[in-house]
Amino acid sequence: MESNDDSKNNGTTVTCNIDATANQLLTRSAKQSKRSKKCESELRLEDHLRKFSSISAIGITENRE
Repeated sequence: MESNDDSKNNGTTVTCNIDATANQLLTRSAKQSKRSKKCESELRLEDHLRKFSSISAIGITENRE
């Protein structure tokens, strides 16, 4: 996923903390896909938000219709 200029696409920047395990998984996934961790996390977040309407805990989601 390409990084876009926020002023052009009305996007936003989100900063968050992840634990060591999630960081290792993200690092591994980014290396496998040959993307940066930033691009990998952006793509995964957008994909998740498009697929699921809510999440109450890890693994407990409601599909988006």
